[in-house]
Amino acid sequence: MVTLEEAKAHVRIYNDEIEFDGEIQIALDASVDHLTSIGIDMASDPLPPALKQATLMLVAHFFENKEAVSDASLRMVPLGVDRLIAPYRSVSL
Repeated sequence: MVTLEEAKAHVRIYNDEIEFDGEIQIALDASVDHLTSIGIDMASDPLPPALKQATLMLVAHFFENKEAVSDASLRMVPLGVDRLIAPYRSVSL
């Protein structure tokens, strides 16, 4: 499990800055939901380090990129996440 405090530290928002708590919590919930929806078991406690890092990367991505589309150049954050979660994906035959 990734805590709100860990997610805030990852995006460099510190405990006394509470105005972003709701936004970061939404990004954290969306990250866990996304990983769960693609077959990653997010119920482990503790999470394997790779899954924790993938979750934090997605939180940062969602926090920094609030729109579905942008004029800015696209970066491959999902590629890093894909490599981190690959060993944990369930395979369907």
